[in-house]
Amino acid sequence: MLLMAWMMLPGSVRADERSDCEKLNGEASIGACTAVIEAGTYDAADLSTAYLNRGLEYFALRYYDQAIADYTASIALDASKADVFNNRGNAYHAKRDYPMAIRDFDRAIAINPAHALAYNNRGIVYGDMGDYARAIQDYDQAIAIHPAYASAYNNRGNIRAKQGDFRQAVQDYSQAIVLKPSYVGAFNNRAMAYGALGRFAEAADDFRRSMALRPNDTAKAGLAALEARIAAKTAQTSAAPMSFRRMPNTDLAAALLDTVAADSIDACEAACAANSYCRAYSFNMWNALCFLKGDPALRFLEPSTMSGLKSETYPPPISDAGVSMVRFHNKIFPGEPVRESNANRIEDCEATCQISDTCVAYSFVKTEKSCRMFERPGAYASDAGADSGAKRQVVN
Repeated sequence: MLLMAWMMLPGSVRADERSDCEKLNGEASIGACTAVIEAGTYDAADLSTAYLNRGLEYFALRYYDQAIADYTASIALDASKADVFNNRGNAYHAKRDYPMAIRDFDRAIAINPAHALAYNNRGIVYGDMGDYARAIQDYDQAIAIHPAYASAYNNRGNIRAKQGDFRQAVQDYSQAIVLKPSYVGAFNNRAMAYGALGRFAEAADDFRRSMALRPNDTAKAGLAALEARIAAKTAQTSAAPMSFRRMPNTDLAAALLDTVAADSIDACEAACAANSYCRAYSFNMWNALCFLKGDPALRFLEPSTMSGLKSETYPPPISDAGVSMVRFHNKIFPGEPVRESNANRIEDCEATCQISDTCVAYSFVKTEKSCRMFERPGAYASDAGADSGAKRQVVN
């Protein structure tokens, strides 16, 4: 809202018109602003403010076309106010006219580069358009300008959640709540993000806190659905153990739900089984990292990783990305190779592995001039007398 600075003019009737246009709400304000506009005795500055205030009231009543017309009239009289462009952008957004909304937010920012609200509002439009990268950039800028901007944190959390990055979403919602402890929407949003991560107790607690702040259908329905999900999960767990289809030398392109500590494939698999949103996992054996994932979209060659799919999850297609070789200096793969041969250079060993269907990784033992090829390599170890390599698909 713009603060309205009316220049005091003679005449009690004119003062009353302007005061009512500024201070009243709804139809009463619209009537007073219309009287100012139609009086024919006010200067351009007063008329610009009257059009602005009537536009705000039309917008509040959801008369978006009338609001846009009044904002446009206000701009025609005074195009120096960033807030008016921001307000008209909101009206265009409400009509789902995204290009026009973006144009107005751009103009508001051009007039006032520190207009945090315009950055936030433009981020909302980019999010609705599916341009998540630009949305996050705008929320980042709004927060940089106004670090206590709770709504910008909440909105950025919404984009993180749409991208499947629920851990980052939880962090943004939590910061919004720190800045505004009565933020019902942020509690509901964080509850849903917690639910996506399988953290049901925390999700239920957030829905209850939301209801305590203000009874609302979102929290009520979310809590009921959460309780039903917990009951179904309990029944499913007691009925039969979860089964998985394991895929060696495979990583999965999918939304990342969580990263958990796991020292074995079995522990990683158990973590996925315990998360009702988890459809697959990828366990990096070389670094002992477990990644819980949603529905996988693609699988690709990665010798460091064992992936698994829940039994009811359909295997995704295999990536057609090219296979490249990566080398590891002073490293050796343990265990029994599927094949071993003589080689004078690492290049010869690598070339042999590259054309072999059964070779996924190799170790070239320099002191023995020996080439060892592995179908399922374990975690490599340091060895100054060896260099190693592996096949890998890189998926952007």
